[in-house]
Amino acid sequence: MKEEERFTPDFKAMIRIVIWNSLGFIFVEFIMVYVANQILGASGTQVGLVFSLLTMGSLTSSFIIGYFTDKVSKKILIMLGSFGRGFSYFCFYTAVILKSLSGIYISCLLLGFGAGIFWVPFDTLISDKSSKFYRSSAFGQRRFAMGIGMIGGAIIGFLIFGITIVFFPENYFIVYSAFPIFGIANFYAGIQFSRKVDENSKFIHLDKQCNEDENSEKDLLQNNRIKSRVNKTLKTFILGVSLLFITLFLANINAGIYRPFIQPYILENIENNPALVSWIYIPTSVIGTLFAPKLGNIADKVNINISISIASILGGITTWLVIVSKDLWIFTFLLIIDNIIALFSSFALINFLSRISKKHRGKLFGSLTSFEQLGFSLGPIVGGYVWDIIGQTAPFLISIIVEWSLIPLFIFGFWTLTPHLEEPV
Repeated sequence: MKEEERFTPDFKAMIRIVIWNSLGFIFVEFIMVYVANQILGASGTQVGLVFSLLTMGSLTSSFIIGYFTDKVSKKILIMLGSFGRGFSYFCFYTAVILKSLSGIYISCLLLGFGAGIFWVPFDTLISDKSSKFYRSSAFGQRRFAMGIGMIGGAIIGFLIFGITIVFFPENYFIVYSAFPIFGIANFYAGIQFSRKVDENSKFIHLDKQCNEDENSEKDLLQNNRIKSRVNKTLKTFILGVSLLFITLFLANINAGIYRPFIQPYILENIENNPALVSWIYIPTSVIGTLFAPKLGNIADKVNINISISIASILGGITTWLVIVSKDLWIFTFLLIIDNIIALFSSFALINFLSRISKKHRGKLFGSLTSFEQLGFSLGPIVGGYVWDIIGQTAPFLISIIVEWSLIPLFIFGFWTLTPHLEEPV
């Protein structure tokens, strides 16, 4: 199918800008944990708090921005988010140089706040500028652009870090000089978005899946029936939305339980060379994103219940294999697989959620992000506590049990909400 039959003309330009916004993702995640844990001697709970504050910042802004996304210019919000993230990188640079754990906490809060301002209106525009038949593919392309940016940023950041930490380990101005580079890149991205993207350009759904006119009439009639059904069964609709959001909240608590402790686990159990460990962050975080467009295409065609069930089962098995592995490269390969599984399920999920309402997508994505971030802000603290009290494998084992336990809740939420989708599956 031609590009213009799937996306608006400025869709590609909008997606390419994400590359500049994504340069610092891998490097910052690695450095904030490395400095806190290895240099400042932070406990597991304190390391968890680093991630929690990053998420709390996003939670705070997402909760507010979800409302404003449907009311004010999305372009202005995205620019504010880009500039806010750029400023936070300079704050990180200052905090690391000063060896200030409290400074890292503040920087995480600022970075998360800027990210929430940026991603809620951006994801809303992706939905507005893409065909409902290729919605997962659209988010897959966004993730692919993020992957390109993450690769470039990781190469820049870890080359500087890996070389200078060997020859100038005490010169923090040089060792962590990638931070201001990423800050400037975010300023540039905000300016480019303002110049190249028309927020008023939206995809007009003609439903050309089979016969255009026939399908358009069918969808119109089906939408009218769905709207009528929603009016009659509002309680069921609210139940479905509430159940799905609560399940996402629990799923993100679960994700936050183990994610901050992957790096400390490697350094303390498998490989204690920080320069070498820093380089495994590139394949584990990026390779999956290079398959994102293909994963999105598959997610567009697979039933949501099957997608989430298979992804959760495989994700749990992969996590268990990760913690029993004692070889760095096998560990790395398993993390890549785990990341690919997580990406696939996220594309299927966001496709489903984007169909609930076209008019209130901003509020929907804002609320969704708030629930996710609230869960992810609590997860690292819980994970840090069990890391300190029970043992270093505890966050991973708990994650496996919870991930499998949530499958029935997801399925029941999808089943309850499916009849009320404004854009039918």
